[in-house]
Amino acid sequence: MIIFLSELQKEHLDVLHKQSLQVLVDFCKLTIDYLNNGINNEKYTIAAEKLGIPLAFIQNLIQALAYLILEGCKHNLSQTDFKSSLALAGFSNEHQQVLLKLYITKKDELSSALNVLQQKEPNYQDLTWRFEVQMASRRCNNMIKPMITLNLVVTIPKNFGHNVDYKYKDDVKNLTPVQINSSIQNAKTASQCQRIINHFLLQCDLPNLIHLTNKLEQALKESKSQHVRKVQRAL
Repeated sequence: MIIFLSELQKEHLDVLHKQSLQVLVDFCKLTIDYLNNGINNEKYTIAAEKLGIPLAFIQNLIQALAYLILEGCKHNLSQTDFKSSLALAGFSNEHQQVLLKLYITKKDELSSALNVLQQKEPNYQDLTWRFEVQMASRRCNNMIKPMITLNLVVTIPKNFGHNVDYKYKDDVKNLTPVQINSSIQNAKTASQCQRIINHFLLQCDLPNLIHLTNKLEQALKESKSQHVRKVQRAL
């Protein structure tokens, strides 16, 4: 997969094409700082003065660079595909190497944060069970009715209050802060302490439990088939 940028994004990134490798490295640091801590106008003002360009250009440049890195992490691009995306964006071979190193270094961290942010379905945590047998009732003094009680424990991520929206803004004058930066910072601790634990108590008899077990084993076997693997690679 290749990342295709809009003409406006390419125009904003064009500022970097004319700069030295050290300037590119500095903008890589600003981009990571932007993703971790949000917009820092003080640093952007200093960069704008050094390059002699408006502050809005610096903000758009960093947002375009962040978009490029995040899209690569989101789609789990290989090094070859990401480098091809950089080439299409107009970066030279030397600049590609710098940005590729940034992508490789931060890929796991950003991918993990994006994964936490995109999780909506409950995740399996634990399962405990208890075997019960009803020996008698008011109507029948001699009976055996086995039942299994299951305690299914699942976890779901908390709502951070931030939307994962890092769409590029076409209006240079009316910049809207990208919310992904604060979300990534929150997501770093989400997998450890910001998850909600839910308990689901289920009860079933032996025939239903056997039927459920067979269906799960059938689904697990099907998930390892070539057809499902092709679908997973396509997604």
